[in-house]
Amino acid sequence: MALAQQWYPAAEPAARQLDKLLSILPVGVVVLDGTGWVTEANATAIGLLGEPLLQCRWLDVVGRAFRPQADDGAEVSLVNGRRVKLDICPLDGEPGQLIVISDLTETRAMQTRMAHMQRLSSLGRMVASLAHQIRTPLSAAMLYAGQLSQDLPVSTHDRFQQKLVARLRDLESQMNNMLLFAKSGDQKVADKLDATSLAEELTQATESMLDTHQASLDIRNLAPTAQVMGSMTALVSALGNLVHNALQAGARQLVLSISAQSPWLTLCLEDDGPGIPEELFFKVAEPFFTTKSHGTGLGLSVVRSVAQAHGGQLHMANGASGARMTLILPLMEDNA
Repeated sequence: MALAQQWYPAAEPAARQLDKLLSILPVGVVVLDGTGWVTEANATAIGLLGEPLLQCRWLDVVGRAFRPQADDGAEVSLVNGRRVKLDICPLDGEPGQLIVISDLTETRAMQTRMAHMQRLSSLGRMVASLAHQIRTPLSAAMLYAGQLSQDLPVSTHDRFQQKLVARLRDLESQMNNMLLFAKSGDQKVADKLDATSLAEELTQATESMLDTHQASLDIRNLAPTAQVMGSMTALVSALGNLVHNALQAGARQLVLSISAQSPWLTLCLEDDGPGIPEELFFKVAEPFFTTKSHGTGLGLSVVRSVAQAHGGQLHMANGASGARMTLILPLMEDNA
């Protein structure tokens, strides 16, 4: 600024206005010369990065003031715990760079609080829904259990026993969905899993429900050694939800195809059921949406929450015959 003021006196008012503007900006502004030294910095930048800042080498400032974290993403953490976003552009007409530092700490904190409040609201709705929906299978289970205490023909006894088990499984499914939905936002994704182990666990978890519906699940594992970081319990429960939904819709032949193509592991479940009605396509994964007389409507919502907690996605489509649910998860770097 001094150079501009010395040679161009008429520019002094504009220069002073620019200095004043920079001093009150809510973002940090740092100017580097062509050799990477800080020549100018406003008060916000000094407050974020600390002193000394002026006449310091930018690389030294980065080493002193920044402390990157694993979850930084497009932002970067400072040693004081704040999270900032950097925008860098070259100076116009001379060597050097202009760095704009936006403090996103409060924005991220507000987003976290809002997400927490939304989750509490969802949990409240879920508890109310569960209290209502749990009555039907519980009442039925108690009725069938009472009938079993009487002298009945073997065939009738077996039929009531099967119905009792089915109602108890409904209760178990609803409770599992509630717990998974409640915990998915805080899901610990820390175990190294391979596709073969995941397929084996899913086979065991779905054996009983498949037998009950006289259905089959054909697992075609084309990536047996592919690995992901994840929670086996959460992923198997999510895939089990997809199988359960397909069976509830009337499917009897299910195929799970597992494949890997960098950077994703893909688990695609196809069935021979009626598919997803077009008018319900964008509603079925919403929490508490259900077309059934019983159930919490959390099945697909749980699957989506688990996928997102693992850095993945859930895609829904109708195939040639029936629904096609595709869960994609990020491969470990060794596989990507």
